[in-house]
Amino acid sequence: MNFSKNTTALFYIIFFGIVLTGCSSKSTLKTEPLSLSMARYGHAAVNDGKNIYVLAGANKSGFLSDIEIIDPVLGLTQVLKNKLIPRRYFSAIWDGKHSIYILGGVSINNKKFSFEKRVEVFNTITHQVSFAQPLPAPTRFNSAAFLNDRIFVFGGAYPKKGKLTASPMVAVLDIAKGKWLRAANMPTAKTTKAIAKDGLIYVVGGYNRASSLDVFERFDPQSNTWEQLPAMPVKISAHSLTVIHDKLFVFGDYKQLKSTYSYDFLTHQWEKIDIGYKASRHNATTTLGDTTYVIGGTKSSNGPFLDYIQTFKL
Repeated sequence: MNFSKNTTALFYIIFFGIVLTGCSSKSTLKTEPLSLSMARYGHAAVNDGKNIYVLAGANKSGFLSDIEIIDPVLGLTQVLKNKLIPRRYFSAIWDGKHSIYILGGVSINNKKFSFEKRVEVFNTITHQVSFAQPLPAPTRFNSAAFLNDRIFVFGGAYPKKGKLTASPMVAVLDIAKGKWLRAANMPTAKTTKAIAKDGLIYVVGGYNRASSLDVFERFDPQSNTWEQLPAMPVKISAHSLTVIHDKLFVFGDYKQLKSTYSYDFLTHQWEKIDIGYKASRHNATTTLGDTTYVIGGTKSSNGPFLDYIQTFKL
């Protein structure tokens, strides 16, 4: 009887040892605070309600093509190498099901830079990458928002007569039909950041290839119209956004790297806030549950490139 119990206990020890060893070859268990496996800027970050997906970007080694999958509850990180076109300054959006769309930006192949039209689709279940219909026009620093089974891509910059030109274009991907459509142009041509809330899409700040902007605009997809909202207190670019309940939060700026602002949708007021945000630009932000994650970024064109993940309860 004792022999049987000892044998059973030994079996479970060996079994769980094998399972844990197998898992460790694919994932890394991280302790607080969270950090990236690899520093990066010009990347994108989205979540699917459970995991955070940090996509591509660049650092001192060059353009990146990996995906870091982070479970912030367990502190578990999995790195999928060589999954994407090496690209930076693009946008990405989750479709509410099991696909992440990666749109635009600048890619590199054999040391040659290209403005990217290809739209990659990463399946969060199978981890396979496929392609959707390409963008109508390639742009870097565009911004995407998802609403009613459609992906809206706002602005960006494109090469024209040897120099970069800001775009006012709004392209809309009807996912079900697999077809790109056009919506009303933004009132201001720019590279910018966009976010959806309550059936509307808000566009905050940006860069028009001459200066940063303080514009705050709202797009109504139902009427295909734009409305000007109270301008930001400062001009801002190279930032990131999130919405939590009735507030919008803005993190970072190209020059004022510690800039942090909020907009109250109820009072219609902007406010400069101090939440202990560490300086960065070209970071990426996503909110999962009651926690906002501001991920990576850089402090200048030459670095340092950042691997830290800032967390906030806002």
